[in-house]
Amino acid sequence: MADVSKPMDEQSDGSVDESSVLVSTRSSIINADKHAIADEKTPLITKLRLTLDEAYSMEDSSSFEHGVVTDYEPYKLSTMSVFCACKGTVIQDFALFFELFVLTLVFLAVALPLYAMQSRAIGLAHGPDRRALFDKLQDQESNIRKFSLIMTMLAAFLLSLYTSLMVSRWWAIRTGGVGAMKAATSDILISVSQFVTKDAQVLDAIGRYTRASLRLLFIWRRGNINDDDTLHKELVEPGILTNDELDLLMSETWNVNLPESIWAWQVSIIRTLYQEGKIQNDQMLVMLLEKCSEGRAGVQLICTHLSTKVPMQYVHLLGFIVKLHNLIVAVLMGVLFSSALKERNVIVCLQLYGRSILLPFLFNAILVINAELSDPFDGGSADFPMFKYDKSFDTDAQCFIEAGSKPPSWLDQRAAKKPRKSKI
Repeated sequence: MADVSKPMDEQSDGSVDESSVLVSTRSSIINADKHAIADEKTPLITKLRLTLDEAYSMEDSSSFEHGVVTDYEPYKLSTMSVFCACKGTVIQDFALFFELFVLTLVFLAVALPLYAMQSRAIGLAHGPDRRALFDKLQDQESNIRKFSLIMTMLAAFLLSLYTSLMVSRWWAIRTGGVGAMKAATSDILISVSQFVTKDAQVLDAIGRYTRASLRLLFIWRRGNINDDDTLHKELVEPGILTNDELDLLMSETWNVNLPESIWAWQVSIIRTLYQEGKIQNDQMLVMLLEKCSEGRAGVQLICTHLSTKVPMQYVHLLGFIVKLHNLIVAVLMGVLFSSALKERNVIVCLQLYGRSILLPFLFNAILVINAELSDPFDGGSADFPMFKYDKSFDTDAQCFIEAGSKPPSWLDQRAAKKPRKSKI
């Protein structure tokens, strides 16, 4: 485990990275100033400067690891700086702009012929016919706008339900799945290291097998679960599993549902410790087995959500209504655009074209975001950060073990004064 007392900017050769020092110094100043913000004696100009710096600084609002967002600043994305954010957002999806291009073509395909029929300069229709067409369009304008509003409200209502459902599933996977795996492993490590054994091989295996379970989820959803090279690269090279353990894992008799079935090894560790007499009572045994069950249940929850998607009929109907809405809005706005263009009403023309692309862009973006949220393990830009979680699992496990082996001095003094045999 790394020595936390060593300066973060010190290199392995003893040199100091100047950029790291600058960043560290700036962070220290900012953190100090943030504490000063709560002080009533802090000058108002200082508060204003810090607020503007936090909201509009040129620093990236998000941090990335292997193309996946690991953290971001919600406050900065709540200001005008949001217009400068692109990486990691839905704006990077080319399909959104392609569909806007298609809608623009539909919009022009309706607007230009109707304008030509109403235009005296082009003269595709006789004077009475032009006036009659213009009058009809003017009479139907309110009905066209009402119909467009009804379609928009229907699409917005269905999208809100869909988004609520997908965010709930995503959050359940994160908290009830990944969170349960980490919580169970942490409890097992703390209990085993304090009451059962401090054997490094045992404690290391408990942490490694949980990390392997997590990585196997990513490997499975990315379609590489049967690729030996990928398994070796993701599990053996980082030191999560040994070659022998990987060979056992890929046995033809039980190489199905590997992320969940590997938790049987955790139960085997507890059983072995019980057989060796290191778990000295049944209460501790039951508690440790329950924690293993909670960790396995977390993996099962993840697999259930990923394998059982929202009913296809609902998603198809929702997508159909949204795309139909977009096309209808493009057609209706094109009809109104032709009349506004004849009247040379530039403001109304801009409003109508903006209406034909802004709402469809928003609805399409929500559909794309929900599609990404449906599977945060498949390698998309909205994935869970695998390497960050893996590192967190590893470092937290080591910290628990290290903290348990170095209690405060007053605890050691109390233990030395009143030694007694543990009942556990």
